[in-house]
Amino acid sequence: MASERGDWMPPPATPPFDVEQTCMASACHRVGVGGSSPSRIGTALVLSGGGGRGAAQLGILRALAERGLQPDACVGTSVGALNAAVVASHPLPAALDLLERIWASPQTRAVFRSHPLRMVVNRARRQPWLRDDDAIGDLVDFSMGMAGMNTFEELPRPLQIVVTDLLTGEPVLISQGRLRDALRASCAIPFVFRPVQLGDRSYVDGGVTDNCSISTAARMAPEQIIAVDLTAEPAMPALRRLSEVFERMTSVALHSRLLADFDSFSKRLPVTLICPRIANPLRVADFTRVREAARTAMESLLQTVGLADGRIPPGLFYLPISMEGSPAGG
Repeated sequence: MASERGDWMPPPATPPFDVEQTCMASACHRVGVGGSSPSRIGTALVLSGGGGRGAAQLGILRALAERGLQPDACVGTSVGALNAAVVASHPLPAALDLLERIWASPQTRAVFRSHPLRMVVNRARRQPWLRDDDAIGDLVDFSMGMAGMNTFEELPRPLQIVVTDLLTGEPVLISQGRLRDALRASCAIPFVFRPVQLGDRSYVDGGVTDNCSISTAARMAPEQIIAVDLTAEPAMPALRRLSEVFERMTSVALHSRLLADFDSFSKRLPVTLICPRIANPLRVADFTRVREAARTAMESLLQTVGLADGRIPPGLFYLPISMEGSPAGG
């Protein structure tokens, strides 16, 4: 429903970005500017973090691609950074084909499947993270190998990836150098994965500080922004575990900040914010069903509010995601 607010080879080695080139930019450090920079950006696409719910972004974008959407620039955080990097690498329909293969891969399953024994060992060693494997690095290498991209500079359109400086607590924008570095850092969930060390700084999940960075997209001065946020969960019947309460409060806090950003920036330029409501927890086996259910919900929304030329108007739109009748698969 709508509110009125309406077969892989490792990439060649490339030096990482120079972390000394950071500079302040509206409360965000910014590292470089990569990708092709058109004189005028039409549509800036923003993809938020949200773990396995990131599969829903594929379905929503597929429905928009069928209406002719082609982003001119991308901003991504956490799992949304991985999706955005692939979207920035190819025309949208081809990028979505790649992403569907990536999300069905063993590398994706390895990231989202827990390893209880390894977690117990790490806790016994008093490590500040539960997993010490490089499953994220393996997934990033596989994904960028599929996309045929190694650096920001190779991308045909601009990409900004949000990470968090663990020591200063500030959001950092990365847009040059190796994609692997930025993507690993943006997906490094605190307490779960080891922070990513780049130069003399440690970085973690960008969702900690700016999960759906409409502000970054706005600084690109585009004609419009389309954002897909994954923090709008449906009402819960009960919260029985401490972890469930923590996850719920985190989502509520992130979504509340996003709504404030939407209210602010939508007064300056057209902003379309799409928020699928997906119940947690999701299993790896649910990803295909989530993707297809989100596509169905987005197609229904477009039939209701779509403009005559097929585009979606500015506004805030919540998408209830029902997986009943959606195809099962991994």
